[in-house]
Amino acid sequence: MELHVTRWKRYGHDRLYVNLSDGTAVGWADAKTGDIVVLRTDYRDDVIAVLTQHLQSFTEPVPPDRAPETKARPVLPPLTPADDLAVNPPGRSLRELLDKSGPGLVERAVTRLLRRPTEWDSWQKGLAGERRVGAELNRLSRHGWHVLHSIPLADKVDVDHLLIGPGGVFSINTKHHDKRASNARNLWIGAGRNAEGVPSR
Repeated sequence: MELHVTRWKRYGHDRLYVNLSDGTAVGWADAKTGDIVVLRTDYRDDVIAVLTQHLQSFTEPVPPDRAPETKARPVLPPLTPADDLAVNPPGRSLRELLDKSGPGLVERAVTRLLRRPTEWDSWQKGLAGERRVGAELNRLSRHGWHVLHSIPLADKVDVDHLLIGPGGVFSINTKHHDKRASNARNLWIGAGRNAEGVPSR
């Protein structure tokens, strides 16, 4: 009996097919795993024998001088208490920015006396808003939720709040609305990733 073995590689597969002289498929083998599938039981022994012989040519030992070198796995630096995101208070990023670049004590006093708006007013409102929203989110801990605040990302941006719990993971961005919009309730829900590159729902 004459069996023809043909190798087939496509779509990530590497297989050996066994056909009769008339083209009838009687079995095949996975060249990667060595698994053999017999399609015609009456040719079982012959299929296994010919496929085993061909598979052995794929499992020859690699000479030591051609063996791939083992790459050392990168080692991550040890974590420190400063890396613990759970201790970040709401609005931490804004608070640090105001402390570093915001107006000084004298400038704040003068602008308050003269009632002049400054570019930092919106940051102060944003800080107050993040703290208020953070306090509300922290109350969800009794229901099995955990929340992280002020998660720093690249390019000096951050995620205001990350809510993790039984319903999934939610990225929450706090926004301030003036008094005219105080009665409005806006809820944005989207699949995929938000502007900061964090998955959101």
